[in-house]
Parts: sequence; C-alpha cells; structure tokens
Amino acid sequence: MSDEFLTSFTPRIIDVVERDPAFWEDFNYLLLRDKTKLHTLSYVYHGAGTLEIDGEKYQLQAGHLFQVRPGVNMRITTDPKFPVCFISFHFLYRLVRWENGEMLSVDSIAKLPICGDVFPIGQVNIEESFRKAFHLWQSKSKNYEWLVKLEFLNNVQAVNELASRELEQSSTASMIEKASAYIRTNYQENITREIIAEYVSLSPGYLSITFKKHTGVSLIEYVTKIRLDRAKFLLKSTKLPVKQIADDCGFTDSFYFSRIFSRDTGMNPRDYRNA
Repeated sequence: MSDEFLTSFTPRIIDVVERDPAFWEDFNYLLLRDKTKLHTLSYVYHGAGTLEIDGEKYQLQAGHLFQVRPGVNMRITTDPKFPVCFISFHFLYRLVRWENGEMLSVDSIAKLPICGDVFPIGQVNIEESFRKAFHLWQSKSKNYEWLVKLEFLNNVQAVNELASRELEQSSTASMIEKASAYIRTNYQENITREIIAEYVSLSPGYLSITFKKHTGVSLIEYVTKIRLDRAKFLLKSTKLPVKQIADDCGFTDSFYFSRIFSRDTGMNPRDYRNA
C-alpha cells in the first residue's frame, strides 16, 4: 500500500459484526449477497468455508483475512460440523487530499490495496484486535466509534506491513534464483561477485548477505560447488585429462582444482575417477 493511499485513506465504520455458530444456524449455513453495499474486512478465527466473489471461489480457514468490496455478488457457505467463524468490519471510505488549502475527497469502491481477496495472516495475531473492536462496538461506550476506528487502522497497518515484507522477500528470492541460474549457466567463465551483482541489479554487498541468508552458502561456495559437481560428472563419464576437466569447469589452476577437490571428497581427482 502506497504512502499516498495511507495518507488519504479516511474510513467510516458502519458496523462490527461476528459470524459465529449461532449465526450460521439461523442462516442455514449460507450467506448470500446479490450486490454488496459496503466494504468488508474480516478475520477468520475458527472453522472453514468457501467464499465466492463474482464466481471466483476461495477457501477460508482460521488465520485468514478476507475483504469484499461494494457492488459484487458474494456467497459464503460452510459445513454445520465445522462452521467458519469470523469478525468483520463493515465500512465505507473516501480518499481525501488537500489542495490550495481546500479538502478534496472522493468515494472509493476499490478494495483495500493491502492484500488480495483472501490473505493468510500467518504469525501476525490480529484476532485480539478484531475482538476488541467488536466488543467496543457492542458496548456503545464513550468514544466507541473513535476507538473502533483506531483498532481498524491498526489492523490495516499490520496487514500492510506483512504484505510489504512478503513482497520484498518474494522479490529478493527471485533475484537470488536469478543469480543462482546465472552461476549454473556460466560456471565455466570467470565469475565474480561484482559480475553477478550487476546481472541481478543488486549491490555486491547486499547480494552477498542475502544470497547466504537464502541458500545457506556464500556466493563463492556456491560457484565452487557447481564447478565441483560438474567435475565429478566428467571424471566418471569421460576420459578427459584432469587438467582439461579443471579448465572446462572454470578452474584456471589445475593444482588449485586438485586441492579443492580433495578437500571436498577426501580423494584427489584421479583416485575419485578410479574409485
């Protein structure tokens, strides 16, 4: 979610509701809306069910967050033996900005850009906050609307931070795989940290840190491993001289190759070939 959206996001909470087993008994385990009127942000704390939005189906289970925007056909079904239970904020929102000292705003029916229609929360525990908001709404105590809005905004921020971290991790993982693929393809060439970093558009230092974090080995160790694995294959499957195999696998010094090979396998290349 962009800073611009967060700055202009101005919600109005309409209701906070809980859909528990008693609710599903009354509704025969089917919740149907031909055209939704409000935004809904919900946290599933128990059970399982199926959410259908304009014909697209999603599985719901405990730990999932889901949202529904206005103007869609929504259907939720669940099993009487394991009914899906959740707490929902029902709300409207406007995007507000200031221009030349005047406030400009517009209604929005777009879903919140914090996650998809259904989003696994994982380790982020927001059930307590959703439940607190529900009890505050039911209590109608002093400033309850303001306090509920604070809980809502805190939840939006928590999910936004989680989604941002996952996006960053996904992007980084993609870069690490791109670097690994480059090494696997070009192991015969002179490969340096700087060459790989330029290829994946990361700084050399950041690439080194994240590569080891994601793979468990350093860049140099990974390059050496790929070259040694190829050398083992050639030693067993061909009669090429050891020096040529070293050259073909990216080792410019055959004596260095023999030393590294022996350290890895406990045997020199010739003994490995005859083993």
